[in-house]
Amino acid sequence: MKKYFATLAMVMLTAAGFAQSEKLEPEFIGQVVVVNADSTTTLLQKEPTKIKTGSTKFGMIPLPGTGLLDKSKVNMTVKGKESQTKLKSGRLTFIVKAGKNDMDPKSVFGVFQFEVKKKARQFVLAEGSFLSGIQSTTNFNTVPTQVKKYGAESYLVVIENAQPGQYAFTTTDFSYVATFGVE
Repeated sequence: MKKYFATLAMVMLTAAGFAQSEKLEPEFIGQVVVVNADSTTTLLQKEPTKIKTGSTKFGMIPLPGTGLLDKSKVNMTVKGKESQTKLKSGRLTFIVKAGKNDMDPKSVFGVFQFEVKKKARQFVLAEGSFLSGIQSTTNFNTVPTQVKKYGAESYLVVIENAQPGQYAFTTTDFSYVATFGVE
């Protein structure tokens, strides 16, 4: 009888642990939550992005050779100077729901830091000029992270020493990014 109760207790503890991990996972694929100090989670807001191009306009000056000085950039832009989700600097833990977690995490999502300009946050996708050529960014993993599988469909992402700034997670849909700010 003691073996029966011991086995039953082990099954219940295992089920409780699994249920806890289920509670922390986001509900939908592509969502990202931050794990708070009290083991609750907060869903990161998804904000729409726009792809914008800009130029220094040197090519419009009607002098020979000025077109060689013209530089262009392509930016992923999000409105507003900061995210509504504000976190303290230091160690941050997130859970990203991916649907399946058997792929290389770098091919599923990326974590990057924005550059704040005027009334928007920007991430440079490409830049180029006649003299220097074109340099494009295909790497959205510009922030160092530690990643592990979490549950059956998610990844646990840890940023060890998050510095102040504006950040985003991007998944397969680049038209929206999950944003957060670090103070």
